[in-house]
Amino acid sequence: MKKKLQQLKPKTLNKQIVALSCLILAIILIVIGILQYILMKDFLYQNEADAIQSQLHSLPPALLNDDASDIRQPFLFDRSLAKIDTSGNYTDMSDETSLSSPRLEQEEFQAAVNNRGDKDAQYIVTDDEEGNEQLVVIIAEGRFGEITSYLQAGTKTAPLNDVINGQLQVFILLAVLALGAGSLLYTQVIKKALDPLHRIIRKVERTSAENLSERLEEETKQVEIKRLTLAFNQMVERIDRSFQSEREAKEQMQRFIADASHELRTPLTSIHGFLEVLLRGAANNPDQLYPALESMLKESQRIKKLVEDLLLLTKLDKSEGLQLQQVNLNQVLEEMQPHFEMLAGNRELLFLMKEQIAVEADRDKLKQVLLNLFYNAVQHTNPEQGVIEMQLQTNHAGAEIRVRDNGSGIPAAHVAHIFDRFYRSDSSRTRQQGGAGLGLSISHSIIKAHQGTIEVASEEGKGTIFTVLLPKKSRNL
Repeated sequence: MKKKLQQLKPKTLNKQIVALSCLILAIILIVIGILQYILMKDFLYQNEADAIQSQLHSLPPALLNDDASDIRQPFLFDRSLAKIDTSGNYTDMSDETSLSSPRLEQEEFQAAVNNRGDKDAQYIVTDDEEGNEQLVVIIAEGRFGEITSYLQAGTKTAPLNDVINGQLQVFILLAVLALGAGSLLYTQVIKKALDPLHRIIRKVERTSAENLSERLEEETKQVEIKRLTLAFNQMVERIDRSFQSEREAKEQMQRFIADASHELRTPLTSIHGFLEVLLRGAANNPDQLYPALESMLKESQRIKKLVEDLLLLTKLDKSEGLQLQQVNLNQVLEEMQPHFEMLAGNRELLFLMKEQIAVEADRDKLKQVLLNLFYNAVQHTNPEQGVIEMQLQTNHAGAEIRVRDNGSGIPAAHVAHIFDRFYRSDSSRTRQQGGAGLGLSISHSIIKAHQGTIEVASEEGKGTIFTVLLPKKSRNL
């Protein structure tokens, strides 16, 4: 049964709205019809009861006598008439050609009694002995303030019901015509109202991965359609960004695999070459053996360092491997100062620290970042005239560490990629010194794992400034 109802349900939104509108209109018409039937029936019955009551009040007193049969006929043309005395004796005053008077129960009788001062007649609907439904009105008659008898008059309700049914049939016919005209009108109006939605549907059907840059026009007065258009454009924009991010991630992965393969292939090729030389007889020559072994050891250490850096990057990407503790940055720089002086050689080294600053960080990882940045400055400054400055200070966001040099600087085209993995702004220099282009990428990942930032500002020929910002936990230790 449920499946059959589902099959009868309109499939398109246009038809569903038309069907729902027609259903609502039908319900409204049915309610109006029921109210019309009830109100019209009450109106006609009340008018008829008022007319009967007026006729009863206008009866001559002689009609109430038992021998006044000669004046009963004009009143009894289409009505029943009965007289009830105070003792409850019932006298049917209707003739044989008119209606017989129904006998009422005591409760019905009392409910239908009308006094002369009543404006709206009280009436009751009941069946007589012949099965005819009558509308009955009763009035009390009296003299000198005392009730002497009651007059009961009734009339058939069939003529009144015929009028009501006739009006009801006309209303049903008009309601059917209204439903038909309404359905046609609703179809056209709703179709026109849904035109923007159909345009959106056609646009969505044409949307694919190749044309995600296209957007829907938002110039419409319909609030719902405008919201839908805006939501669709925002969704397409998010999907477009996701596709772009996915493409960029794939490209980065491909570059990463290619660069990692290249970095591993170079030392492996070198080791393979030395092994071939040794197998050809150099192993028996100490002058060739030991240099070859030392070269293979360096290349194997290079491979090991590369693998360790890649593993570290993987852990940092997963936010793993950090052992956070309260770290005094001044003490860290003081501990690393001898190492920095050794790497700097004849370069001028400056330390600028004014106050004690502490952060929550991984001490060893933070040292690795500072060493990478300092070593990068050493690589790009003149051995005799180079100046490297280490500055520690605070700002409103946290602790700030700056590594400034007066080296060759970074070309503007390379600045945006300086933290990319395996990226080298100067390939030959980095490769000669054994770097794989992972130092700055590792530093960036470490600082990011600390919820901090690392930025670079450089001008070619004048020098470079690396700025590390870490959230500050406490100060003035």
